[in-house]
Amino acid sequence: MNSSDRTKILIVDDDSDTRDIIRLSLDSDAYRITEARTGVEALEKVIIHEPDIVVLDIMLPEKSGIEVCRILKESIITAHVPIIMLTAKQTIDDKIQGLNIGADDYLVKPFDPLELEARINALLRKMRRDLYANPLTHLPGNVPIEKEIQQAIDKNSRFAALFIDLDNFKVYNDNYGYAAGNRVIKFCANTIMNCVKQFGGDDDFVGHIGGDDFVVLTTPEKADQISQEIIKLFDSLIPIQYNEEDISRGYIISEDRRGEVKKFSLMTISIAIVTNENHQFIHHLQVAEKAAELKRLVKKLEGSNYQKDRRKSVNPQST
Repeated sequence: MNSSDRTKILIVDDDSDTRDIIRLSLDSDAYRITEARTGVEALEKVIIHEPDIVVLDIMLPEKSGIEVCRILKESIITAHVPIIMLTAKQTIDDKIQGLNIGADDYLVKPFDPLELEARINALLRKMRRDLYANPLTHLPGNVPIEKEIQQAIDKNSRFAALFIDLDNFKVYNDNYGYAAGNRVIKFCANTIMNCVKQFGGDDDFVGHIGGDDFVVLTTPEKADQISQEIIKLFDSLIPIQYNEEDISRGYIISEDRRGEVKKFSLMTISIAIVTNENHQFIHHLQVAEKAAELKRLVKKLEGSNYQKDRRKSVNPQST
């Protein structure tokens, strides 16, 4: 692993033995350790070394850990950096004070180094997930989606990627407003997550590309049922997002992109399922391209539909 790929950790403690225990217990190949003995030194080294996470003792000379934590969490530059606070005093007041000013986790000395490392990794996973999460649905965004698909390809795992989006969402958004549009996006996200939770596997993944586009990564044998259940639940509940007049008509009257007044049906949902059962992918973009091709066909169908690409890819060397 390159040094630039290692997680940067700043250990702040005036006790050299504690710093040694933490440093020696962490894998030197995975972490790059920087140490500080005082609160003032900690603030200086945060700026210089830009750590990914800070392990911060409460009792420090010059500036207390509480004060250091407060300063870091109030700064736009460092507010996102996770902080694990350490204290030798096992009192509820210390814990409440640290958490109230923004500390992300808390350990009481003496602590198990293995537990500290586990908490470090948990916070880093959460930080990276939040960094790339969609701000509306809080689902993983483009970077995690691409990573999940690429990992499935690299591991040669059998997978099915469901690319999901809404039909006539823009017309709804234009007529009902952005607040209503956001409500529909959240409803769609919840519909997908509920169906995946109920009918998918424990390791299934749900991501939000953006707008009304979502991705589910599951196994080929579960893809059909998940798609069917998403469509059934979506179609049964989407009418409540409309006013009575539009529901009774069964369509919205609105202008198209050319300014012509037309009738647009109520929102439906389209799902394109791409699997590696009949295709050999080497890059996540190939999966996305196949999904875009299939989705164009699905969206030509009336109502909510899903379609799985069952065609076998042709190996040019075999022809």
